[in-house]
Amino acid sequence: MGANRKDNHQINFRVSDTEFVRLEQMAKELQMSVPAFCKKKAQGAKMKPPRVNKEGAIEIARQLRAIGNNVNQLTKRANESKAIPIEELQEIQKELGAIWQQLS
Repeated sequence: MGANRKDNHQINFRVSDTEFVRLEQMAKELQMSVPAFCKKKAQGAKMKPPRVNKEGAIEIARQLRAIGNNVNQLTKRANESKAIPIEELQEIQKELGAIWQQLS
């Protein structure tokens, strides 16, 4: 055992091929390894799959960066005492609403 491990005990158990496939599926849905999934389940954790998968999260992050850039540009214009068309603010609000729908 490594000196830096906080978990000093190891538990091994056997499962059938069918059981292992099911454990793999459940762990994958939660974006976890099978051992981490089994440990959490054994501890009684109630786990739900994330609403957004990894690819979806990357896309949402990209969209939020683009919106952030737009907001920064509008802020710069506002600080220069330039008018900001209401349509631009409404478009940002619409984009944020679409992202919110993906998360809900």
